[in-house]
Amino acid sequence: MEQVNPLGYFVAPILDTKAQVGIIALMVLALLDVLFGVLNAMFVQHNFSSHEFRAGLMRKLSNFGMVVAADVVDAMLLGGLELGFQPVLMTVVASLALMELWSLLEIFAEMHPEVSEAEWYKMLLRSKEGLHKDGTS
Repeated sequence: MEQVNPLGYFVAPILDTKAQVGIIALMVLALLDVLFGVLNAMFVQHNFSSHEFRAGLMRKLSNFGMVVAADVVDAMLLGGLELGFQPVLMTVVASLALMELWSLLEIFAEMHPEVSEAEWYKMLLRSKEGLHKDGTS
């Protein structure tokens, strides 16, 4: 009889090469978002707020908490259903990466006003507003 290591199911999703690439990409995007957000606040907007920085940092940490929770869900799926892939982890990582990209784009548009006047950027803003018709962001 083969000995099963239950903890291995929690490590398996993050040992997947695609998951590692996604997680590393998310970490780099989050770091870039923080870096450019601070630079924008200090040197372009001249309005750096430590309160806003702490709130943003807590959002970033909660995003990584979502990644850990997704890993736990995938581990349960792998342990019980043996699907062989990480549907929850990769969905969460991809969604958060898109959020980071959007945030970077907004910062770049503040830093470069010509971007905010571009038609493609206005189209993206309209599409974002369409997603949040109930007033939430």
